[in-house]
Amino acid sequence: MSRLVWNELTPKDRYVVRMARPLSFAELGYVTQLYLPIIGSDSFSLYQLLVHEVQEESGAATESTHRNLMLMSGHSLDRLLSARERLEALGLLTVRRRENMQRDYFYEYLVKPPLTPHEFFADYVLSLMLLNKIENIRYQQLRQKYADPLGAALDQEYTITENVTKDFHEVFQSLKASELEVSRGSEREQFLQEMENRYPPAPMQAEFAPAVDHQLSLSSLRHYLPDNAKAEKVFSHEGVELLYRLHHFYLLDSWGLGQELRDWTLYKADGDLDGEVLRKRLIQRYTDDKLSRTAPKAVPGEEEWGPGNLPQAGSEIFTRICRQLSPLTILEKVVGGRVSKVFLERAETLVFSDGMTGEVVNALLLHTLVSMQMELPKAYLETIRDSWKAKRITTVDEAVRQIQERADQKAQHAEKSKQTKAGKDAPVRRNGRAVLQDKLPASVEWQLSQEREQKREEPVPVKTIEDDPELKKMLETLRKRKKGV
Repeated sequence: MSRLVWNELTPKDRYVVRMARPLSFAELGYVTQLYLPIIGSDSFSLYQLLVHEVQEESGAATESTHRNLMLMSGHSLDRLLSARERLEALGLLTVRRRENMQRDYFYEYLVKPPLTPHEFFADYVLSLMLLNKIENIRYQQLRQKYADPLGAALDQEYTITENVTKDFHEVFQSLKASELEVSRGSEREQFLQEMENRYPPAPMQAEFAPAVDHQLSLSSLRHYLPDNAKAEKVFSHEGVELLYRLHHFYLLDSWGLGQELRDWTLYKADGDLDGEVLRKRLIQRYTDDKLSRTAPKAVPGEEEWGPGNLPQAGSEIFTRICRQLSPLTILEKVVGGRVSKVFLERAETLVFSDGMTGEVVNALLLHTLVSMQMELPKAYLETIRDSWKAKRITTVDEAVRQIQERADQKAQHAEKSKQTKAGKDAPVRRNGRAVLQDKLPASVEWQLSQEREQKREEPVPVKTIEDDPELKKMLETLRKRKKGV
């Protein structure tokens, strides 16, 4: 289907260009060396045009129309729009559309600096896209150009560092409070206010951090759907919930998940996404190490735990990682790498089939690993899962209370069993000496038990030991032996 560009943008639409912060000469080189092969010459020239439309000294915005932009670039409107969108996708441009009461549009273009080479090559998607465009030799030259061997050597050899930078107040100790006071209503205050109103500075940021947003974007995912998929069904309430849970569980961004959604076999006859088939596909793709995933976010204190050293339930780090990490990320941290298909399926089932919240699943997995010698037995998992679901456990704090109560109950039961066993095994003593006790013969024990049972019921004539001379004589002999006769 052809795109109706004039429904999105017209030559008479005005625009204004701003900059997030001033660009250095080196950063313009990054765009040329690293971004140009990916975005193409149209987007590169548009970026240069927008950069130089902003006043370099003040960062003040300038106004123009898209017709002028078409004339300067020599591009048609549709070509100009495509070039602009590639800049948006790579994080080099943010576009805002303003509208007044007369329904006139005014576009605001915020030009942003590129990633540094370190950040660019650390981004898996961008690094691989560049390699695919320029191939190995040129890629190696760029890596060598932006390498810092001396810095790396210093980090390895001089490992002890100390920040000796002096702060503002250490240097300007003579600064008095009276020098910074501006009286209300004074001539100085009026002058400062007038300058603020008449000459507002451009809203540039000295510490603006460039970044490419690879997180889940439903609008982006629409472009990956095959022809037999119906977007209104795929992005229903249930469908969106599933996609976000898959995004969190597997750490899939829009690009990674979009690659999986391309497969037309994932969709039913009515165009809806088959969630079960997609889940099985992702399990297999992970097992085969073919799933494109993003790196997990760093959690403060995560260096305190790992293989063989799991956090204790109720500790601060236990609660933090349960809330912030996905179940798969926790299992990978526990085993020190990729997890087995069995571990993956156990965790995946708890999240997607059993409907437990991510933080509760994390608490259950960690508790089971600690209790079962780093194993995840299915029966044990299901027992606790059923108990927690019956009690409607939905947060890690509630799960921790259940874990601690279960531990207290086991400790009390063990202590009670120990005391009971000690009471049974304690010898009978007389005058400070242990008295040996012979066990009654099995026939006598059976007869006595029968008498006790029949005493609980209605009294009926029964035959007792007293009525059997042989058993009576045996019982008297044992009694005399116990008395030491």
